[in-house]
Amino acid sequence: MITNEFIAKIEGHGNLKIDWSKNSVNLGVHEGERLFEGILVGRSAEEAHWITPRICGVCPIAHNLASVRATEDAYGIKVNETTKLLRDLMVCGQMIQSHVLHLFFLVLPDYVGIDRGTELNQKDPKSFAKALALKKMGDEIAYTIAGRNVHPTTTTLGGFHKLPTKEDLKNLLAELEKNKETATWVPQLFSKFDYPDLKVELQLAALVGDSISVDSSTDKNQKREMFPAKDYKKNIEEELRDYSTAKFGKLKGREMLVGSLARLAIGGETEGYKLDFANPFHNNLAQAVEIFKYHKQAVEIVNKLLNMEMDASIASPTAVAEGGEYRGIGYVEAPRGGLYHEIHLDSSGTIVYANIITPTVQNLTSIEKSAQQMINNTMGMSQKDRERLLNMLVRAYDPCITCSVH
Repeated sequence: MITNEFIAKIEGHGNLKIDWSKNSVNLGVHEGERLFEGILVGRSAEEAHWITPRICGVCPIAHNLASVRATEDAYGIKVNETTKLLRDLMVCGQMIQSHVLHLFFLVLPDYVGIDRGTELNQKDPKSFAKALALKKMGDEIAYTIAGRNVHPTTTTLGGFHKLPTKEDLKNLLAELEKNKETATWVPQLFSKFDYPDLKVELQLAALVGDSISVDSSTDKNQKREMFPAKDYKKNIEEELRDYSTAKFGKLKGREMLVGSLARLAIGGETEGYKLDFANPFHNNLAQAVEIFKYHKQAVEIVNKLLNMEMDASIASPTAVAEGGEYRGIGYVEAPRGGLYHEIHLDSSGTIVYANIITPTVQNLTSIEKSAQQMINNTMGMSQKDRERLLNMLVRAYDPCITCSVH
């Protein structure tokens, strides 16, 4: 049994507890709960989007935006086009930052015969330099729009404390144009790898506007359905398991996969790359494709901002408290999938209830099911080879353990 070895090269501490005699597996998360939802209670409405980014240093922009949108929804705040574009640009930066870090420093070693990402500098210094340049580009987007590359400072309810200048945007556009060829190169690189063959029946889910779209095409039922994102709690259930400090999420009682692979399956925009949506290992190729996609989207947004008169106004609340409370739900596609924040405020603007469902919580059941399928498929292999494939499989999902134990 694997009982004490943490899986290397993932964010946080987790392991697979495997009974080889029974060919059964449990995915354990072994970090203490940090109880951010409880921390929020008693705080003011304006503090939520400052506190929740501290859940994670890898995806703080996603938490910031989900929180600020939840509070805006509670207060009936409608933001202007400038704010929408700037927030979309923040998401582009967040996706690029996270995907580059994961792919080049945590995943790539599995496919090029090195132990850790920093060894890439010796094996392939040109590729290492390209990875650093892309990470710097993602950081520059965040710094220019969000105020710094980790934990945003410029966002506020209804808009931004500070807008980037036209000169800031021109400099950012130059950085993006400089890295255009490199962003194109990433999916080309990751499309060449021989990914392990694995087929798993899963539901793929992603946010499309104000709805959650679910694709069961990897399942024999082969169907597509949608429901309002605000109904997330009616459809996404969390359950406790005695071997994990993180909850496990299911979609209508079944395992679900969220993140890059699900987004490309739902959106159908694969940029010409062939992805196997039933193979979780292809999530890494999907992340590589998304680096190219979000780079392209960032260029489009910056050009729009440069060709318009930016509106620095901050929208005001319009909602009236019902039953003495304001209630709002905010959601955003984070690097690892749909992120949901819910907040209830009393008439004075004090938080009385908060709920957060992170992407990794939604993916945990999928990881466990995929690991079980991998065990079933590899019974003729040595235990060492099976362990290697199982560790690669968990890394393919890009789990964020600290988010899962928020």
